[in-house]
Amino acid sequence: MSKYKEVYNDIKEKITNGTLKAREFLSSEAELARKYSYSKDTIRKALSMLELDGYIQKIKGKNSMVLENGRFKNSLSNLRTSKELNKIENIDITTNLVGLTIIKGIKKIMDIFEVSEDVSFYKISRNRVLDGEALEYETTYFDKRIVPFLDKDIVENSIYDYLEKKLHLKISHSRREIKFRYATEEEKKHMDLKDFNAVVVIESHTYLSNGTLFQYGVNSYRPDKFVFSTVAKR
Repeated sequence: MSKYKEVYNDIKEKITNGTLKAREFLSSEAELARKYSYSKDTIRKALSMLELDGYIQKIKGKNSMVLENGRFKNSLSNLRTSKELNKIENIDITTNLVGLTIIKGIKKIMDIFEVSEDVSFYKISRNRVLDGEALEYETTYFDKRIVPFLDKDIVENSIYDYLEKKLHLKISHSRREIKFRYATEEEKKHMDLKDFNAVVVIESHTYLSNGTLFQYGVNSYRPDKFVFSTVAKR
């Protein structure tokens, strides 16, 4: 593991387990460098990652301050799979396949991908369980010309792992929009919404390194369990 990731993981763990409290200031970069026996550049890189993921805020002229940490955090600045989050965040998200079909001729999907009606897509529906509750529901579409084969094992394990390691696709970035709306009947059926009748929705358009749109997806979340963070700088 990289040195800066060791520092990142250690400080993040102290924040998530409450050892470091919200609005508490971290030690200075020089003090952290002495504590971890690493260079200041390593410490700065770790702090930059913590800030990017919404755990701390760097304050000019002062040390970094710990931010509020309550619900499960998912950074909008990173394109991470559930499998990667399990490892990074030391949690246990289980992915369950609800539906895997091949479709074509759906006008909305054709318009999004700007293709004709003869192009086929994989339509995948999944829910994700965290701490015994189904808190996320996903419907996603893959252009079958780019992703010619998917099955239950791939979908429940890691689609991106398969795309990058087996198909050698270079995934670049995702354009995301956050929306709030009433839950659909499908979401109510496959999510543990309790008394909530609304969901937080992230709509994503994901591209390869050559600029080709290969995936469109809608992820719905129970609003009391997730925080979606990013960093805006002036």
